[in-house]
Amino acid sequence: MFALEYLQFQGIEHCPQYRWKQFAVCGKRELLERIRSRQAHPENWRVTRLACESIGPDGLKRIA
Repeated sequence: MFALEYLQFQGIEHCPQYRWKQFAVCGKRELLERIRSRQAHPENWRVTRLACESIGPDGLKRIA
């Protein structure tokens, strides 16, 4: 699973802070990359892999 995130400004002018905010989750990285590339400022967007991605033999998700 992959997440599409954008860089969000929070804070004030004298103490700027930024954080990544999750926008969408999908199993296909290519689809999220296409969405990211079509944004007004694609440099403020990223596609990341979610931590619990793989499923083990017992059917439980494992932390990758």
